[in-house]
Amino acid sequence: MNKILSIAKYTIDFEFRRFLPHTILFLGIIFVGISSTFNFFGMKFQERVFYDISLTLIGIFLLILAISLGISNISQEIERKIIYTFLSKPLSRDQYFIGKFLGTSFFLIFAYILFSIETFLIVYFYTKKAMFIIFAALGLQLIKSMIILAFTMLLSIFVSSPINITLTLLFYVFCETSVLYVSTISESILQKILLMIKLLLPYFDYFNINQGIVFSAGTPIHPLYVLFAFIYGIAYLVFFLTISVLIFNKKEL
Repeated sequence: MNKILSIAKYTIDFEFRRFLPHTILFLGIIFVGISSTFNFFGMKFQERVFYDISLTLIGIFLLILAISLGISNISQEIERKIIYTFLSKPLSRDQYFIGKFLGTSFFLIFAYILFSIETFLIVYFYTKKAMFIIFAALGLQLIKSMIILAFTMLLSIFVSSPINITLTLLFYVFCETSVLYVSTISESILQKILLMIKLLLPYFDYFNINQGIVFSAGTPIHPLYVLFAFIYGIAYLVFFLTISVLIFNKKEL
């Protein structure tokens, strides 16, 4: 475990030198600045509009952050031969890969904590409502972004960055697409193939409780739904990490 944490710490230190945390903080300041203009020139704070826009934008930001971290995480170290320095030590490929994942996940968690607290405080400032459900909503978005990170890191083992971005975006869109849309395809063979793939991949709509907050502000979403969605996401995260480690162990470096 100490070796995994050492790789994670190295990854965090490397991203600190690239000023990634500073960028996240800067975006957080911009988010607060834009939110504070809701009452500017007498424009009333619209609670539902704020929920809809802010939760959607934060989810998109976590998605972009996950992809940008995942495509360069391992592939660059393979190209620059830095990985041989780590693997020449008493360190298994499993430990290296999991350590890299934990190190990059730190910044997703950092962004989640920052934006969740900001959103919670902004809502409380304007409405005096303690909407703790915001932490759950963005927590599920965090789990989704970590799944995307794991998938992107999986692809980075054997494809180039442009192909990785394309395939990851296709993966994201397909996981967001409802089964009903797939079932409308007229070609029966293609429909069966896509439905089978759809059932194997995660359904990202399970992680989206934003609309429940937007249209039922103040009405708590059932905690069991959040719990089951969290377990569902963790299961897929473990699945993709397991596949990634197995493939990484077989890859010729």
